[in-house]
Amino acid sequence: MGKNILIGITGSISAYKLADVVSELVKQGHQVQCILTENAREFVSPLVLETLSGRPARSALFGADISGTEHIELARWADLFVVAPASANVLARLALGLADDLLTTVALATQARMLIAPAMNTVMWDKPVTRQHVKTLRERGAGFIEPAAGTLACGEVGVGKLAPVEVIVAAINAGVAEQRQDLAGVRVLITAGPTTTPIDAVRYITNHSTGRMGAAMAEEALRRGAEVKYVLGIDKGVVRPVAPKGAEGRLTLAEVRTAEEMAEAALAFLPEVDGVIATAAVMDYRVAEPAANKLKRGAQAVSLEMVPSIDVLGALREAATGQWFLGFAAETDDVEANGRGKLEGKKLDFLFANPVARAGDKADTGFSVPTNGGVLLKRDGASVPFAVTAKADLARQLWDAIA
Repeated sequence: MGKNILIGITGSISAYKLADVVSELVKQGHQVQCILTENAREFVSPLVLETLSGRPARSALFGADISGTEHIELARWADLFVVAPASANVLARLALGLADDLLTTVALATQARMLIAPAMNTVMWDKPVTRQHVKTLRERGAGFIEPAAGTLACGEVGVGKLAPVEVIVAAINAGVAEQRQDLAGVRVLITAGPTTTPIDAVRYITNHSTGRMGAAMAEEALRRGAEVKYVLGIDKGVVRPVAPKGAEGRLTLAEVRTAEEMAEAALAFLPEVDGVIATAAVMDYRVAEPAANKLKRGAQAVSLEMVPSIDVLGALREAATGQWFLGFAAETDDVEANGRGKLEGKKLDFLFANPVARAGDKADTGFSVPTNGGVLLKRDGASVPFAVTAKADLARQLWDAIA
């Protein structure tokens, strides 16, 4: 059965993409209504949105044909309130609880869950004040569709592009899906993000992982009633899981940097859990002897001795006392064959293998992108393919497969 989707569109050049979002949602049987800020009207025609949705595209708080309670009616109509694209200005107004136009007034009045898809220049997205507004909104229960990386409208390259249409649609569908509690009472340990290995006092080596997949798996587990112990390797740009309202007490977060620290934290949690999900991208090698001071630049080449770091997943599997295991494998070649080798070599119950781009190439699966897809391999030899979709949607599908 279709849901009532209220979409607030703000002044971003990517606003025109919402026409495709509206069209797809209507095709899927949802009822859609749009609210535009005055600036949004400069980038997308209300007539286009009205034609696609079959409902008026609203903008004004006051007018001859507008009742004094229209904002309340819209607020109560919505099963989900989506703000996309969300500009830096509107993020700030939402975080501060301002209500100075129709969009922000409805946002303050509605009790529907809010789902926000930001779009802005990388510098604006990375500003501490913007990050604080995002943090505030997350803490109030808003969901976020992370912006994508790529060439921005200004010609610069970075994070800030509106997420792809298919990702937004998938996130909306996940947001209005009836939430099962089939994981109530389940305790799970999730490792996520990158690990680092120091070179000297100021430099280190790491990889491209942002922890998005792990965060998606954790948030879906929490929504379905699980208790989550979460060990996150931290670096610039990592994504931390945000517990849904009412589930805050079921999330325990430990932040680490090196593989050795991750193993120590994860092993401490292991006796308390029923299963392990290993999404972390652990460095296979570490610098043998990091310099205690800053290495100075010289004219000669420098060699680093790299030695194997601890196998975090292997250490957990060896210490296990009956827990089930789901591993992840990011592969550039022979994805399924290499994944099957890891599944068997580490004696896992499940392994999700996904392709990642080779150096210099781009891919819509793997690191630093909001989408993922691949194949779930099972211990009994079965394999289940998963099409590329938003990581939040993939997390839901993976939990459906293993729950």
